[in-house]
Amino acid sequence: MLQSLLLAASLVAFPVAPATADASIATVPTDFWQISPEPFGVPQAYRKTKPRAIVLIHGLMIHPLHGERAKTPNPHPWQHPSGALVQGLSPDFDVFGFSYAQTQPIDEPGFLTGLLLGVRVLKSAGYQEIVLVGHSAGGIIARNFVEQFPTAGVTKVLTVAAPHRGSGLARIPFGVPTTQWPFIRSLAPSARESACRAGPLLPGGVEFCCVVCKLRHLATDTVVATDSQWPEDLQAQGIPAVVVPVSHMDAVRDEQAVQAIRNLARGKVIRWSRENVLRARSILFGE
Repeated sequence: MLQSLLLAASLVAFPVAPATADASIATVPTDFWQISPEPFGVPQAYRKTKPRAIVLIHGLMIHPLHGERAKTPNPHPWQHPSGALVQGLSPDFDVFGFSYAQTQPIDEPGFLTGLLLGVRVLKSAGYQEIVLVGHSAGGIIARNFVEQFPTAGVTKVLTVAAPHRGSGLARIPFGVPTTQWPFIRSLAPSARESACRAGPLLPGGVEFCCVVCKLRHLATDTVVATDSQWPEDLQAQGIPAVVVPVSHMDAVRDEQAVQAIRNLARGKVIRWSRENVLRARSILFGE
């Protein structure tokens, strides 16, 4: 009986990747873990129950009273197994989370090292698809990842309310501990404009879509402007946009947003023609 149980476990569990030479450049503490289905107690192992995996990457978490917490990875509440987005994605995907310290500029290579190790584990486990969903600043990390590691195994990226061209709120230091200033400043429009100009093109083999959150009669989701969530450099590459009428914080909680993300994660994302981009621009920006 015990032998049968061990055999069954071996069919669904796969070990965490050991540290490699890549870890030597990991200047940013990160954490990669399984959210759903919850691990069943095997040390340093994940469970593989579906052919597709999805990785949820959170955005900024300000620690106004306890700045030291920014030095360690802290999962966001929406990455919990009971979170609305996790619940919406679990029927179709094994769900994983990625968290990171927030004391370095977001383009620091160390942000990507822990994610690379996690993606390598998923690829070696045989997942047919590996999808990255990045909310807010997490969308920048997801984008940076596929630009830097186009053949790592990621098949799709969804950025949700991501400040590709920055957010004006990043210029306001009020309430932000000094430990987080480098991270916050790297999300300012001037920093992000430079990064977008200098960044490589997205790999053609990776599906990519911008989930744009926009409140009615406003050109923003209260935190990130619409044209920052779907910037011109991505439009020029034919990256499509899907608009959801929710606020920045509701982008990973609201039922309508969750459904949009789930549909995009499950379906095929095709790059747009120039005509489709111009049509969408006229709707979003009134051009």
